[in-house]
Amino acid sequence: MPIPALNRHGLLPPGVHECTLEDIRNRFVDLVLVLAAGHDLRADLSPDEYNVVSRRQVRQRFGFDLVVVRAGTLEYGEAVAFFQQVRLRPGLSKGILRLQL
Repeated sequence: MPIPALNRHGLLPPGVHECTLEDIRNRFVDLVLVLAAGHDLRADLSPDEYNVVSRRQVRQRFGFDLVVVRAGTLEYGEAVAFFQQVRLRPGLSKGILRLQL
């Protein structure tokens, strides 16, 4: 599903929007990666796939920030709330993107 158009504030519309890695790569935005509870992502990854979840590798290769959290956890809720804030604009919220591998 493509990333929605930016609103009049130049932000994604509020909410969590599904997207592909290619969509993200083309727009250079922050990312929250959601995993099923109990899933050991690193055990399932090849070295190339690991680069997708390595924060430093993602920043260098794609130019955006990455946060990895498990679905349904307190950390997930905190990450969503944090990244929907707009710096120096209290009361304004932005949408975020979710990429599920």
